[in-house]
Amino acid sequence: MDPHSAIMDGSRVKPRLTQKLRMSPTRYEPIARLAAGGMAEVWKGRAIFQDGGSHPVAIKRVLPHLATEDMYRSMFEDEARLGMVLRHENVVRVYDARHVGGTYIMIMELVDGTSLKGLLDVAHARGAPMPVPSALYVGWQLAKALEYAHSATVDGKPLGIIHRDVSPHNLLLGRNGDVKLADFGLADASVHSTHLGEGMLGGKLGYLAPEMIRDEASTSQIDIFALGIVLWEMLCGRRLFQGATDAETVQAVARCDVPRASQFNRHVTDDLEELLRAILAPDPRKRIASAAECAGRLEVLIHRIDPDVSQRDVALLVGLHLATQKDKSSVPDAVAELLAQELALFSQQGDGGNLLELGAQALDPDSFFTG
Repeated sequence: MDPHSAIMDGSRVKPRLTQKLRMSPTRYEPIARLAAGGMAEVWKGRAIFQDGGSHPVAIKRVLPHLATEDMYRSMFEDEARLGMVLRHENVVRVYDARHVGGTYIMIMELVDGTSLKGLLDVAHARGAPMPVPSALYVGWQLAKALEYAHSATVDGKPLGIIHRDVSPHNLLLGRNGDVKLADFGLADASVHSTHLGEGMLGGKLGYLAPEMIRDEASTSQIDIFALGIVLWEMLCGRRLFQGATDAETVQAVARCDVPRASQFNRHVTDDLEELLRAILAPDPRKRIASAAECAGRLEVLIHRIDPDVSQRDVALLVGLHLATQKDKSSVPDAVAELLAQELALFSQQGDGGNLLELGAQALDPDSFFTG
């Protein structure tokens, strides 16, 4: 079976992706807005089940003034398709996606915590790096997410996924220490359209690979390079490629001048420096070969430097970070009411209203949220 048709045709994929239908959420309720960006906003919400039970979810809503634009609709659908297909502990799951009330709404796994960007913004302001073991652990989890995505298949045929937007913004850290890669809206895969020309404007220039600046054909190497930038920034407590303007940032990426991390963090060992050089090689042909190799080498370093590091260390960092943050979730009542109305329409549509014919297929609550 052609992987493209397998993903686009929900009737073909559904039997392989779901368990026996037993129970579905009867409605969704918004609780508080978590974040708002140029394209969408994300809310914390809850799914209410037929037996009265509930489960927390994240609700992503495309801003209404963008919902009619083909590029944003395409990005939303791409993210939803891949999010429903990919099943890995380090990838944020998508449960359902629909067009309601003049916009698009996606129901996703809630990662209760912060983004790596939130953590690093504070660290960068202080010029303080993350502890080396914790940085290695987060990098290892990210590498495993990329290893899985890059090798994902349908019926034995590779999907050819490239995330294209690996950055601290899209790496979510849970209060429990979970590390999850989110937002496949810019992903390049054989299962959907590619819109790098316009869509990449939504990316983060400081996390591009040099070959993208040279307008060369993109491979999974661009994700590996971005992983290296994220790892370097965690270890050094500062941005790697950042200019005063977008043009200066692009020029910095093109030069690819990467200082030794040990200049900013004396705990960075020689073998860790060697790994950073391998991941951040300007020439993709000389870069570390795969996310799988990167994950393996990071795991070796972890066992060598601190074999006891675990998600508990990440949970501690997230907890300390959240304890210092003010609540920024307040939004006008009218906005919350509008979303509540849209979610009511979302729930009333039933399975027939599912945008992609892939999500929220009446699963048992435990399976729906953890399977």
